[in-house]
Amino acid sequence: MSRQLRIVMFSRVLPHHAIGGMQAIAWDLARHFAADGSEVTIVTSQIAGYPSEFVEAGVSVRAIAGTNWRRSGRKWWHSTLQVFREELGLRCDIMLSVSAAGFGLLPVRQCFATIPFIMQAHGTSVGELVSKIRSPSLRSIISAGNNIVWLFKDLLAYRKFDAVVGVGPVVVDRLTRFPYRSVVSKASLVSIANGIDADLFRPDEDARSVERSVLGITSDERVVVSASRLHKQKGVALGLAAFAVLAKTRSDLRYVIAGDGPERKSLNIYANSLGIADRVQFLGAISRERLASILCACDVMVFTSTHTEGLALNVLEALACGIPVVISRHLFGQAEFRRSVLPVSPEDPGAVADAMSQALNMPRSVVSLLPQGYSLKECSRAYLNLFQDLVARLD
Repeated sequence: MSRQLRIVMFSRVLPHHAIGGMQAIAWDLARHFAADGSEVTIVTSQIAGYPSEFVEAGVSVRAIAGTNWRRSGRKWWHSTLQVFREELGLRCDIMLSVSAAGFGLLPVRQCFATIPFIMQAHGTSVGELVSKIRSPSLRSIISAGNNIVWLFKDLLAYRKFDAVVGVGPVVVDRLTRFPYRSVVSKASLVSIANGIDADLFRPDEDARSVERSVLGITSDERVVVSASRLHKQKGVALGLAAFAVLAKTRSDLRYVIAGDGPERKSLNIYANSLGIADRVQFLGAISRERLASILCACDVMVFTSTHTEGLALNVLEALACGIPVVISRHLFGQAEFRRSVLPVSPEDPGAVADAMSQALNMPRSVVSLLPQGYSLKECSRAYLNLFQDLVARLD
């Protein structure tokens, strides 16, 4: 019989800070663990407008004052170590580090030998370096040195975890290669795909009608959507360039961009320079509930990221809402997605435009396009099974 677990998670960022895939899956898992009967505490950075301790959706949240969700720092490392060593570690069955958020605990790993330490890997430092090579800029060249530093930190840290979970095939494949294979054993590497809340992200004709009316979209218009943080590596500018190519031959197109970030102003300027500003709507940061209805209102998603993603949550959410996806070739290779995912070279606007056109010509689906195995329920169950196995092994 499975025992109810006391799970402590460390995630420097949650949806309470900003919209994004890594924080969304962390929070979704936390609330699902709690709904399953586990006692869940998630340690995160300071959240504007929230107290340092609160409970939401059955999850106890500990927000560390004086920390910034955008970056790690001495305050984060010191405080996470202190709160675990002096309090949370004394009533913990499982420690889950979302990316590197729990690395501060590793210096005292030997003091908690009976508690399984698990890392959820959304990417690798090598993958980040490759991304910056694909999208060279002065800023990326300068910051590449930081990735090299983190590579050595990762190699020292990974060997101290009882399990490293890759959130998708791209991450798992990277972790089986040099230099990671020397520190991540086959026995400790686990593949658990990100899961989607199928109750929220699903085809919904009523939501489609309402949202299109709110956005001023006519029944004749066909809508392309991007949904991500507006960062250079996410490739939204590449999507705009391709949209401009297609828009020259079609007058029925609209481009909706959901998300916010440092590139928003430059993307506005770029849309103007391409002559498509009147067809592009920037929605800014929106809630995941609104995102679900936005996706239903659209006809195809474009994700031309140059970044090496783990398993992009926005893509899975779009498929769950029944819309096909045009995506960078290096991000997706799973055979089960090929019916509704069109891989392209993101830097080739003509190829991206052709894929957009192909996706727009597909019959509209009134059922989810997401293959089995990618639901949040299945994802949560896979983690809980892993937790139970590790706890039993160390008991």
